[in-house]
Amino acid sequence: MRFGSLNAELDAITKEFDYGIVPGSATVFVKDEQNGIGRLDLTLLEGVMIVLEVTDEGYKVMSCSPLCNGEPSLSTAQTVQSHLEHPFESMENLLMTISPMFRQRFQQALYDKLQSVQDQQEQQSSALFTPSSQSTNHPFEDLNQWMNN
Repeated sequence: MRFGSLNAELDAITKEFDYGIVPGSATVFVKDEQNGIGRLDLTLLEGVMIVLEVTDEGYKVMSCSPLCNGEPSLSTAQTVQSHLEHPFESMENLLMTISPMFRQRFQQALYDKLQSVQDQQEQQSSALFTPSSQSTNHPFEDLNQWMNN
């Protein structure tokens, strides 16, 4: 778990992953702090409802149900079933393994964040290295003249 308490971890899961699951679908129905077990259900974008267990050992899918009889629900449900009760170290890893649509959205969100950081760094760099409007010389010409005098 990323957080110190089970309650904090479950609360974070219900809020942080709406970009890659059906928004608002994560619902906690077991919070057992004494035994360190939490359970919640959520719906994948592919139309599969899953029940997750969160413990100190990791994150596990306990069951799944496709919500329709078409694709991609059925193929995603098969993928989920092949990973039932398999512990994952992180919620992101679990969702990326079982949900192609989550993986795509996660990668897009990561790309967007990295692009934003790069854009911000480029703006800061260009502000630092923009030549003075008063100087019409090449940036190194003044240095060259100083060194040769």
